[in-house]
Amino acid sequence: MAKRSEISVILLSNQSILRADFGKDLTVPTFKKLESVDVESTISASLDQVIDNQLPIGHRAVIVWTDVWSQLVSLPRLSISGIESDELEEVLKFEAETLSGIEVDEIALASNPMGTEDEFQQYWVSAIRRSDLNSILEQLEEAGCREIVVAHPAGLSGNQDWAKDNVEVWQDLAFFLSGFPGKLSKVKQASLEQLAGKSSVLLGSQVVDYQPAAEAEVRNLSDESCLDQWAAQVAYNYLKNAEHLAAPIIRSHKRTGTTPIRPLISAAIALLVFGFCFWHWNYLNSGNLGLQKRIAEVQKPAAEKKKYDTQLMAILADRSKVDTEDAALASDLKRVQFFLEHQNNRFAQLLSLLADLRTPELVIQQIGGTEAGVSISGVSLNGESAQALAKRLREHAAPLGWVVNAARQDGQQKLTTGGPWDFEIQLTDTGPFESTAKLRQKASSVSGAKSL
Repeated sequence: MAKRSEISVILLSNQSILRADFGKDLTVPTFKKLESVDVESTISASLDQVIDNQLPIGHRAVIVWTDVWSQLVSLPRLSISGIESDELEEVLKFEAETLSGIEVDEIALASNPMGTEDEFQQYWVSAIRRSDLNSILEQLEEAGCREIVVAHPAGLSGNQDWAKDNVEVWQDLAFFLSGFPGKLSKVKQASLEQLAGKSSVLLGSQVVDYQPAAEAEVRNLSDESCLDQWAAQVAYNYLKNAEHLAAPIIRSHKRTGTTPIRPLISAAIALLVFGFCFWHWNYLNSGNLGLQKRIAEVQKPAAEKKKYDTQLMAILADRSKVDTEDAALASDLKRVQFFLEHQNNRFAQLLSLLADLRTPELVIQQIGGTEAGVSISGVSLNGESAQALAKRLREHAAPLGWVVNAARQDGQQKLTTGGPWDFEIQLTDTGPFESTAKLRQKASSVSGAKSL
């Protein structure tokens, strides 16, 4: 079996996934795999692309995922003065729920203080759904990894030579960082204007038509050499500079015992059983010659029985497949019936809900259709009204066959608060039932299990 590396860095975005393994030399990866991913793939399916049928993953793993929610959160200093760390975490969870759209009971987060501004204490918070985190941990632990961390990529690749004015672009967000260890000052929607004049720019996502200043240092991760250097710096920082990094890291350590008691006991029991079986085989071997003749007599009918048993198993497997496909078609029928019965009036109900739930701080300008469902857009005076509308609408829209996503906002920078804010809330069509694709995937799994 191949020797495990010291650490594996896995960078996952909505377009690609990179795995880079490092040994004692943290400058050059000992193993690297870069794959494109389907935008609809689950986190487990994406990780499978770089774990299954590959070299063993490292003892430690740093999972860097752009879908991890990461933002600055401000809390009044007077309200958090003297509270315990677990109480502070609960407060940050409620703030993260409002901003990220993740239910508070589903949030797993990490945070680091970023200092004070006016009467507020600022925290850099990264959060992920607990179900996604558990899926990552289970998958990597099964692969043999004993120390796992999950984080957003912003701020993980800093070094002592960092410029005072640094910006990193990940997906559609720009993270403004200063110095080492990369103190976060603000997070904005990425744009060419946001990058103008910056002395150091890291492009984790492509910015169209970006032309840096001549004196600017630009690292573009679409360049494979820059990507290798970035992964090497992340591995080095986690192993050597973790206590200095400001970026929040969601940690998990797999428990390991110092003495393998259970395997030793299992081996001893297996040895005893093997010894007994060997003695028993010798004891019975003396009567084996007499049994050989009887075995030969019953072999022919036994072979016939096996043949019919095989045919019966094939028939049962076919029946199970037909039953599963029938269930999938029934689910499709119910889904279609749901939309036929509710399509005529659910938009009227949506308009009624918007009229009831809208607050005076925001104006809805347009309601339009998308491939996924419905888009609601408008303008709000502050950064909280649109998120609050999405949160209130979520419970009422579910019976109508929509999932309400968190609002996406873009400040117009006309007010001192950064507003007014252009917002967009996406409503995704779901219907009342599990998708046919999932049911058919289950049918395929059942058929495979039956064939085995």
